[in-house]
Amino acid sequence: MNLTDEISKAGLTAEQYEECVQLIVDKKNGIKDVDWQEICDKYNLNITADTLRKANGSIFGGAYIAEYFKMKSQNNTKNNNSVDNIKKSFGSETTINKDGTYSSSKLIEMNEQQSKDPDYILTAHGFDTSCWQIVSARNNIRQVISKDNGVVTLYASFITVKPIVRNDISLNKIADFFDKLDRNYSLPVLQKNESYLEGNKLLLIDIADLHMNLQSSIFTTGNEYNCDLAEILFFYVINDVLTRTSTYKFKEIIFCIGGDMLNGDNLFGSTTKGTPQNSDIHYYDAYERLCAMTIKAIDLLRKICKVNVIYVMGNHDEMTGFKLAKYIDAWFRNDAMVEVDYQPIARKYKLFGKTLFCFAHDGKVQKLPAIIADEARNMWSQANTVEVFLQHLHKEELLMEENNIRIQRLPTISGRSKWSADKGYSSKRQCKSFIFDEEDGLTDVIYTSIKE
Repeated sequence: MNLTDEISKAGLTAEQYEECVQLIVDKKNGIKDVDWQEICDKYNLNITADTLRKANGSIFGGAYIAEYFKMKSQNNTKNNNSVDNIKKSFGSETTINKDGTYSSSKLIEMNEQQSKDPDYILTAHGFDTSCWQIVSARNNIRQVISKDNGVVTLYASFITVKPIVRNDISLNKIADFFDKLDRNYSLPVLQKNESYLEGNKLLLIDIADLHMNLQSSIFTTGNEYNCDLAEILFFYVINDVLTRTSTYKFKEIIFCIGGDMLNGDNLFGSTTKGTPQNSDIHYYDAYERLCAMTIKAIDLLRKICKVNVIYVMGNHDEMTGFKLAKYIDAWFRNDAMVEVDYQPIARKYKLFGKTLFCFAHDGKVQKLPAIIADEARNMWSQANTVEVFLQHLHKEELLMEENNIRIQRLPTISGRSKWSADKGYSSKRQCKSFIFDEEDGLTDVIYTSIKE
């Protein structure tokens, strides 16, 4: 029998024939509720309903159907009637219902046993079995004909699911959970790390803006400050820093002087440019006292290692600071443990290992990197980082930190003057000291706070 001719004699196109065959298969499987005569009428078949039902010896028999699709598969390798394409054409969808449940429809390839397994169906629909449970399920068998697999049984699966609410916690389950934990835990032992003491280290002490000889009282400024207190606080910082760094072996110490170390610069007690100040004692007495206590501080420091004394010009005591630096240089002129930089220039530079230091009383942050690169060009090329220390405003500030340049302003231990109290200027009274490593740069910051 030539199937193509027989299909044509029956007055059917290939598409109509395939559709008719699918309808017959669905009726036999109970999927379609249609009468045999209705099928004959729908496709104008010139056979009786009973002949169609039996299908023996006709093009609607199983053997002829199989032969037809085998032939079609050979003639058309792009047959769209594959199982995957049938699944895609089914129109799978998932919807969220008002009551919080989810509904899903999907064409699934499975056997009868799998169609009764809730976990299998949940997984086939893409739901995690540990988080979801089935509320209702309906599976309709649908046999389809595939060019690759012949007659395949698929299920049109419709399910409604809801999230699993875990309210079945019991003491036994809690115990089971903790049994899985390590109950033999022992406290870790601290592995002491003393590598921070290794390498060449530098201690930097800059008691910025001391303003010795400033006279302030509780009555006029809200705080007490005078020469006696200034000297006490000065040595409090020195002793605190040396105590807290006693385990270190320093290669050298930088000790900054000047930078408004004295509040006035002349016999009139005014600043370098002539701004009047409230002085505690006569200028001669204040200067003599300043020299004596600075010598004592350096004597404490030189017991540890070499001391580099760097004079930083201030706006209150530019002349006095220079004279102090020259006095110290003369005092220690035969001492190899003390080196004094008394040059009266605005910015001082020092190279330690891979760190370049810049000391100044004040400066414009935007211009400083270019100025430093020009003024310290020989040291600049040898440094990995640049540390800039400014004073003047009596408060701690990080002004810039980028491109391996850090510019910061140092705080002060000084009391407030009448002028700063009237203006409302106030900040935490403390001194900020530093430890630098020759290779690693800054490693420690030491704050010495002053209790009011």
